[in-house]
Amino acid sequence: MDTHKYTKAGEVFVKHHKYGVEKIRLVYIQDDILYWTKPDDINKLKPKGKIKLEDILQIENGLKKAKKLKDLDRSSNCFSIITKERTLELEASNIQIKNIWTNIINNILKNQQTPSQ
Repeated sequence: MDTHKYTKAGEVFVKHHKYGVEKIRLVYIQDDILYWTKPDDINKLKPKGKIKLEDILQIENGLKKAKKLKDLDRSSNCFSIITKERTLELEASNIQIKNIWTNIINNILKNQQTPSQ
């Protein structure tokens, strides 16, 4: 799989808000920035939000700030992208897509770290 092409094309996720609001968002990575936008913004002209990959501190399974899902099948598809400024909480359509995206982002984070001297 060409992860660069895959992440640039994006994937549709449910974006969770801390007050329980759920919104469908297209999430993609371009130029070392993770963006999210409405799925009907095919040309990705008006992103709703963004996070620089270098600002990501860690990726955790589950929802950290949003109201917890009572549906255990759905909650296993959730992960949180944590930065100093915010937490982006996403739900993939299945566990495989969640694992692909968390692995890709974690690999990017590993590659960004410089060896200690």
